[in-house]
Amino acid sequence: MKNNTGSQIARQSQIKVVQDYFTSCGICPTLKDMVSITHVMVDFIENGYSKELGERLEKVDEFIINEYKGRSNGNK
Repeated sequence: MKNNTGSQIARQSQIKVVQDYFTSCGICPTLKDMVSITHVMVDFIENGYSKELGERLEKVDEFIINEYKGRSNGNK
């Protein structure tokens, strides 16, 4: 990943998007999960949507459902 001002802004804004998403769903993710999902979102911002990214997003959705949703407080 590029390490320039634009990339830093993308990372900062996308980690906020990920945090807001989890908060709105009542989920408390691990830091590792926050960073991993943010990385996927930054890829979307920097490179746009592609078939491969769509598949990655489907895997992220599946992971969130399997790992967090349905748990009363979202914690492991």
